[in-house]
Amino acid sequence: VVEIILPIGISFIVFQAITYPLDLYSKKLDRQSSILDFSLFLSFFPQLLSGPIVRASFFMPQLRQNNKLSGSDMMSGICLTVRGLIKKVIIADTLAVQIVDPAFGAPMEFSSIFLIIALFAFSFQVYMDLGGYTDIAIGVGKMMGYQLPVNFNRPYLATSIANYWQRWHITMSSFFRDYLYEGIRKLSWNNIYLNLLIVFICIGIWHGAGWNFVLYGFIHGSLVGWEHYRNQNRKDKDLPPIVYKGGLLVLRIIQIFTIVTFTRLLFRGDDLSASWDYFTAIFNANTSELPMSPIAIFVLASAALLHFTPVEWREKLMALASRTPPFILAGAIVLLVYVLIAFDTETANFIYFQF
Repeated sequence: VVEIILPIGISFIVFQAITYPLDLYSKKLDRQSSILDFSLFLSFFPQLLSGPIVRASFFMPQLRQNNKLSGSDMMSGICLTVRGLIKKVIIADTLAVQIVDPAFGAPMEFSSIFLIIALFAFSFQVYMDLGGYTDIAIGVGKMMGYQLPVNFNRPYLATSIANYWQRWHITMSSFFRDYLYEGIRKLSWNNIYLNLLIVFICIGIWHGAGWNFVLYGFIHGSLVGWEHYRNQNRKDKDLPPIVYKGGLLVLRIIQIFTIVTFTRLLFRGDDLSASWDYFTAIFNANTSELPMSPIAIFVLASAALLHFTPVEWREKLMALASRTPPFILAGAIVLLVYVLIAFDTETANFIYFQF
């Protein structure tokens, strides 16, 4: 019965449905749509299962435009779709099979360093998994003549926890900001710290009805609240905002990435008990072995390079692919399809399907 009443993607559909009356009320959407357009908006399949969460004010106006599908849009969509499949199948699934699943399956059997590496590998896995799906959704949407919103902006380059949530799953975090936080604030709940905790605990519960997700949201809400207090304190003292440069910038990025990674232990563990068992295993390891295969090392390094290299490199590569003669691009795509099949684990699924 639960599988029937809670189908895959129901939370994304509900969120999108909520945006329609609220965007009309706030006049972000200028006029009502027909039942046919509304049905298309809710059931638009590319992003239906794992986002991005598309707002009515973003999608509905596109239905009133007579957009002609161009060859460049089709080529760009194909390149985005292939890129998403590479992220998902070659990187995310390989990290899961080679590192993350063994570590979380039996943490006491591995060394401390391997368990820590597995945590960072999971951060890259979940990013490549959801980021890969998003690329596929945006790519397929482009091939159908529709634009979908950007969902990620190099989240592990964040210089604060608040900045991380501005970069991670942007359509979800901005949904909670604009439709829940602002709603609470308009109810005259002027305690910004309490409001932040409520919003982030709701974000945690949205990911799963377990105490580990509640604690996950509480920690992130507390950290964002602390950052706001510190920034406000500097502002009250007429001090300039903190700007990180050079080596301090690198250290700050590493610090925030590490905090995000270790809180993901609550995200990956089945419950609080499992998360605690993994955490204690880091300090009570009975072995010093590092069972990392060459393919695991290569894929983990590739994930890091793909994320931390300058975004200009990616844009130039995508532009080059878009300008490549069709017969060459077609051959490359066929080759990539065979590579993807070779990497297929047969049991893999998108992580965010469970949400």
